[in-house]
Amino acid sequence: MSRSRRKKKQDSRAGAEALLAEWQKERLLRDRDFPLPPPGPSEITVVTHFAPGASNRDEALERLQCALMETWRNCGFMLTTIVADRETPALEEFASGFGGKVEVQIEPGIRSARKCDIAADRAAKLPLRFRTSVALVVSADAFPVRPGIGSFVDKFDFVGAPCALSESWIARAVSSFFGIRAMDGDFSLRSRKLCENVAKAWKAHFGGKAVPESFSDGLFATSFLPSRSISFRREMRLPSFSEAQRFSVGGSGSVRAPAALPFGVSGVQAFACLNRAGLI
Repeated sequence: MSRSRRKKKQDSRAGAEALLAEWQKERLLRDRDFPLPPPGPSEITVVTHFAPGASNRDEALERLQCALMETWRNCGFMLTTIVADRETPALEEFASGFGGKVEVQIEPGIRSARKCDIAADRAAKLPLRFRTSVALVVSADAFPVRPGIGSFVDKFDFVGAPCALSESWIARAVSSFFGIRAMDGDFSLRSRKLCENVAKAWKAHFGGKAVPESFSDGLFATSFLPSRSISFRREMRLPSFSEAQRFSVGGSGSVRAPAALPFGVSGVQAFACLNRAGLI
């Protein structure tokens, strides 16, 4: 990539980050006094990671709070686990306000705030983060933007935004033939069965090894494992490309505004695309 193209991409991302940050700030100010929504599906636990690294922790926590409130608004209030790099009074104060329904788990292994370390924690330890049959993984920039979670629960073992590997019709045809559906993990719905299978596979393939910078738990679960295990392909229910698009847009793929608003959004550039199209 040329220097000018790289600079343009960086400027585009910075603009998208600023747009989402301003939107979240306005939503949080408006929603702080709103009562909690009614309970959502009891079989789902919301799981998110909080490791802002060098970022302003207070601002990062506000963005995460907004993402969680959007999740609860669109899906109903559900059990929630926040996996944090360390304890802080602000985080504990936020979690304590929900009658024990929001749990904070400390995981020093994500303290570096590297995205691959958070992805590795989701691959290796997600079954330890929830006790229900399904986990809804959200992030500060990846969350539901409309109701509709019932359309995906109990239908798939993993569903997330389609990744770039799935974009061409040739790639989709080959992936469909081999039972591979490359999807993003930052905003995803996962069954306990899948999480336990992924955790076992993680230990077999990466146990004791350094985590590659490019590691993605979504691609590990929906591309790497299906391509290497016939039993995994047969047992795990993965969505078609169009079904995944209805769930979310974003991830590592290029972002185009869909005709209709998906259930969720994954990443600042996907949010900006939907916002500028008037869908959010």
